[in-house]
Amino acid sequence: MPRSARTATVLIVVVALLLTLPLVGGDYYVYLFALAFINVILAASLRPSLSCGQLNIGHSAFMCIGAYTSALLAKNLNVPFEVSLLCGAVLAAAVGLAIGYPSLRLRGVYFAMVTVAFVEAIRLIASIWVSLTRGNAGLTVPKPSILGTTLATRTSQYYLGLFLMLVVLLTLYKLERSRLGLIWKSIGMADNLAQSLGVNIANYKLLAFALGCFFAGVAGAFYAHFIRFLFPPEFGFLVATNILIYNFVGGRGHFAGPIVGAAFLSLLSEPFRGSPYETIFFSIVMLLTILFLPGGLITLPGKLAGLGRSASRTYAPSGHA
Repeated sequence: MPRSARTATVLIVVVALLLTLPLVGGDYYVYLFALAFINVILAASLRPSLSCGQLNIGHSAFMCIGAYTSALLAKNLNVPFEVSLLCGAVLAAAVGLAIGYPSLRLRGVYFAMVTVAFVEAIRLIASIWVSLTRGNAGLTVPKPSILGTTLATRTSQYYLGLFLMLVVLLTLYKLERSRLGLIWKSIGMADNLAQSLGVNIANYKLLAFALGCFFAGVAGAFYAHFIRFLFPPEFGFLVATNILIYNFVGGRGHFAGPIVGAAFLSLLSEPFRGSPYETIFFSIVMLLTILFLPGGLITLPGKLAGLGRSASRTYAPSGHA
């Protein structure tokens, strides 16, 4: 079977299983997989910046902007979810442009330090602006309402999250396979060479950064209406590093890498969520990946297949003249 046919078959099977999950699983699995959808969106939306060679550790800040914007519009102005989500995503992208324009000229650890500082700045603003966000007391968020219909059940919200994830992934996949995606990869591989060929690397880096911020805002908006309670520490440095780890554990060399990494870590780390052991778990997985799977989990099937072929050749009976 051709590789494209195998990939299409796997995608169809996975989507079919996700569609039937609420029918065979309980509310716990619906809740768990909906959170995994959010993490997949966050991990995939960070990929354009990483493709350009930018170590972005500030993605949780833009998730926070999208979450609070959508929540406040829905709570205070009764704005429908589709509009509040778009507003949150657009505001996250606009802030990303404002932050990215001066800071994307920095490289390596200097850019990473700026994004870390921005995460803490947004978290502090959400904490101290009590009159707007209710600070550390927390903000209650209404259930999502689409076209005048409130999605009251976890199952309906699950399907909304699945739809958003598929739309975001399809959009990012099309972008990566386009000429724009090739330019992003060329900048990440050799930005000086790309610039010598007439590529405006500053503009393309800024575009990649802003697009990632937009989709992080989408994830934040859905998170706000699904969890229905916002608390500023939820968007701190730990979440930002986890999003980065999803990409490295899954594998940066393939579009499916962040998806696999986010799904794998989201599901397996659930017993430790909210406890100090969660950080230990992520650290151990990251260390094991670096030591044994430097290409990420996405390379595991190929390595297993290679080991199988080597074993079959080793134990194959030798011929006799």
